[in-house]
Amino acid sequence: MVAARSVSHTITTLEVPLWADPRREAELRCQYMRQQHEPALHSVKWYRDLDEIFRYTPQVLETRIFNSTDISVTNSSCDPEMCVITVRPERGTAKYTCEVSSEGPRFAVDKKSANMTLAVMPEYDPLITGLPTLVQVGEQALVNCTSDYSLPAATIDWFVDSEPQEDPLITPDTVVSGADGDGLRASWRTLHVYPDDYPTHRGYLALRCRATVATRPPHIRSMSVRLYVAARPHISSYMFSKNSKYCVNSIRPRSYPILLPGTQAISL
Repeated sequence: MVAARSVSHTITTLEVPLWADPRREAELRCQYMRQQHEPALHSVKWYRDLDEIFRYTPQVLETRIFNSTDISVTNSSCDPEMCVITVRPERGTAKYTCEVSSEGPRFAVDKKSANMTLAVMPEYDPLITGLPTLVQVGEQALVNCTSDYSLPAATIDWFVDSEPQEDPLITPDTVVSGADGDGLRASWRTLHVYPDDYPTHRGYLALRCRATVATRPPHIRSMSVRLYVAARPHISSYMFSKNSKYCVNSIRPRSYPILLPGTQAISL
């Protein structure tokens, strides 16, 4: 039988943002409670994954910062009941752990962890450009969808009349820009639209661009437009126009009465 773990200080609250903006500091908060008649607080430590990044030792009124290439601790405020640090992460997803230990002789430890991921959501909906006013029969339209800067960069998908589209001749995958000063990237994808491939009686095709940032859950923004298509000529009208030069002689009625001044009706 395994004995229950005994702790002198119990962590009651751990607050770690699920998403962090690399352009701003993130606040990590750890609250703890001392058990009655138990030893005093020995230390509070913060870890990023397995690396210690901060230590508070109340007995000597000391705080220590262990900065690394992946994170910087920019501020702290700790006491025997709570320890708050502000950090500026550099990249990726990491597990942040608060570890609280009591004075001897047991130096009992309690700890809790939570993940934080760098992410910046697009500020605006994606933008569709290049949309013509009207597409004639036999023509094609070249439209582009651009997503706002984000982290990670958005993935773009096209839909025509709610059907997902692939356009390997133009841009088979999302194109991603270079990073700006904050590490954010824009993305875009182009689509060739051949109206003849989408029979419709509405007079337009419904185009939708979807930009997805691969967070958990995914962050999705979209834009929809209508591509208007000129009416297709009726087949009988087309055939009549094509053969109009033969109509005068070959499609005349057999006889019409013609009245001439001073004459009687005759038939041709």
